[in-house]
Amino acid sequence: MNGFFLYANEPQDRPKLPLSQSLPYLQTIEHDALILGEGPTKVYVFIDPYCPNSRNFLSLIDENSKMRSKYTYYFFLYELKRFNSAEMIAKIYSSSNPLDALKRVMIQDQNLSDTINPSVSGKIAQISNVAQTLDIYKRPYIIMVKREK
Repeated sequence: MNGFFLYANEPQDRPKLPLSQSLPYLQTIEHDALILGEGPTKVYVFIDPYCPNSRNFLSLIDENSKMRSKYTYYFFLYELKRFNSAEMIAKIYSSSNPLDALKRVMIQDQNLSDTINPSVSGKIAQISNVAQTLDIYKRPYIIMVKREK
């Protein structure tokens, strides 16, 4: 008797920390964010520089002045293992202007020749630790903090 089993990878609900518990973690890395926008509502975004969805999201924000006036985006670079972007993340954070470097890589599809500053490894590790604590598993991963009235 020949046969086989077929298992489907069903999406599973992943329990998330409520915002009241997540926010203190996010605030510990806020100073490491690449910030775009001036709006009153904070939006924390975890992206991978090689992820097509992350690239589309950053392009959308960069092109839309209305979105940048309503929200302040805090971008954190966090590697999706399948893209092998650790070196590029380090190059972006090592750049003299990381936000400009991020745009050059993700929007203009340029490569960076910047050297990697070893001091960025701590920043990258801290962001990674927070992302793992919050169970951030896809990119872009967006957390919006609504302003209180």
